[in-house]
Amino acid sequence: MGAGKARSKLQRKWEIYPGKNKFYCNGRCVSSPDLGGFLACFFLIIVTGGLFFALDCPYLAVNVNPVIPVIGGLLWIFILGCLFQTTFIDPGIIPRATLHEALEIDRLYQLENQQLQETNGTSYQAPRFKEVQIKGRSFKLSYCTTCQIYRPPRASHCSRCNNCVERFDHHCPMVGNCIGKRNYRYFYLFILSTATMCCYIIGCNVTVIVLRSKEMDVGEAFKKSAGSLIQAVICLGSLASVGGLACYHSMLVCKEMTTNEDIKGTYNDRKFKEAVNPYSRGNCVLNCLAVLCGPRHPSLIDRRGFVDPTDETPTMVDTNGARGLPGSHHV
Repeated sequence: MGAGKARSKLQRKWEIYPGKNKFYCNGRCVSSPDLGGFLACFFLIIVTGGLFFALDCPYLAVNVNPVIPVIGGLLWIFILGCLFQTTFIDPGIIPRATLHEALEIDRLYQLENQQLQETNGTSYQAPRFKEVQIKGRSFKLSYCTTCQIYRPPRASHCSRCNNCVERFDHHCPMVGNCIGKRNYRYFYLFILSTATMCCYIIGCNVTVIVLRSKEMDVGEAFKKSAGSLIQAVICLGSLASVGGLACYHSMLVCKEMTTNEDIKGTYNDRKFKEAVNPYSRGNCVLNCLAVLCGPRHPSLIDRRGFVDPTDETPTMVDTNGARGLPGSHHV
């Protein structure tokens, strides 16, 4: 009993996490600090799906095929599952340097500067990056002054969440999370299935209106299908944005690229000589399998672990770059 009480008083690591992320379910779920976009997206999915199942599906099940509501229901559940997976799992947050690691990195950097100055006889400061070779191509590992680490290739710091994220694609306000190494496949499947569902509902809306116009006057058919028209308007508006996004990310998946790399022109032949993507498997099928069907990598942050009171304070950096104690930061 005594050990259990003592353990219950210990803080979990998510409670002192220095980034801006929000944690839920005792650290099991993580998202960005702003969930407004997610809530709006969730509301639209629920409302549109509710109208479809309540108004169109009963008519279509009787007059066309009873399988139509089943297909719609499975697709609807799949969309919600992908949305929640995208929003509430760790996208690939890279842990910040501990105090010892930060001091050692700084010591090595100062030593490099000293050797450079002695060799050249100048006060020139060496740039804070390291170079690595990936399939014969050089990549610079930039130093993150907030996380106090050299970021691995394809990683980037998200200013919204105040974290470095592995295979950073972009920060998505629509789902309320960064899109990175661990949740990209769910994001892609979410937008692809949402675009598919929009097309499916629009097709069903048109079918309902056409069938009713054969049973009654066209004007009366439109009045009786007001719910179908509302669904069609919502789905057309959603398809205009989500459909284009799905096409764009399908292109990225086929090339094994990220949005961040595409915007920066990392593999643009006009910008860089011999700009070959070293992560591409050589063809679209292999790239799709690697991105969408590969194993999900484990989280690098120990969110639910207990803080050891005897351990030395890890490096904590606030938005002003000041180092402080764990208790001075709140999630």
